[in-house]
Amino acid sequence: MSEKPVLPHQNRRHILTVSVFLFAALAVCFILWSALGKDPNKVPAAMLDKQAMPFSASWLQGQEHLAGARPEGFRLDDFKGRPLVLNFWASWCYSCRAEARDFEAFWQRYKDRGIAVVGIAIQDTPEQAMQFARTYGKTYILGLDGDDGKAAIDYGVTGVPETYFINKRGVLIHKEAGPVTTEMLARYADELLKE
Repeated sequence: MSEKPVLPHQNRRHILTVSVFLFAALAVCFILWSALGKDPNKVPAAMLDKQAMPFSASWLQGQEHLAGARPEGFRLDDFKGRPLVLNFWASWCYSCRAEARDFEAFWQRYKDRGIAVVGIAIQDTPEQAMQFARTYGKTYILGLDGDDGKAAIDYGVTGVPETYFINKRGVLIHKEAGPVTTEMLARYADELLKE
């Protein structure tokens, strides 16, 4: 019994199919390889180097740190002309615990140099947020995002913690997704104070 001869058009179809498969496999490998060197916590902010989005939050604590504090809460305009470190956090967030004491130490070090530190708790209750603040010794301005989560939505928060560094002109100079460190806070404080 003889083998069936391979026709030229079947050879071309086979070569084309293999070529397409190899090209697709190489493309997937390139995409995966290029993503390996990137830190998933370094999410670029769409509003980087632009005016920070207005926000408002109801008070948890820290009214004494803001001249002319309104009883209903605070907003971005209250910090006009001051560098601002804005941190979105939650009492249920494990990573927020890792950075809590670093933020307090940063606040104690830089509060007399004009940098405002503000924490806005999201998807939290006032009681749980305040218990967290007491546990970690937070003394800076803390607020609670409303039930609608508008501040977090407007800032594009995808998870907590996320921290935004806003210069005294109201321009967002850096966004950090994930917990910050003392060294990182100091580095961006220097940039905020240069202005």
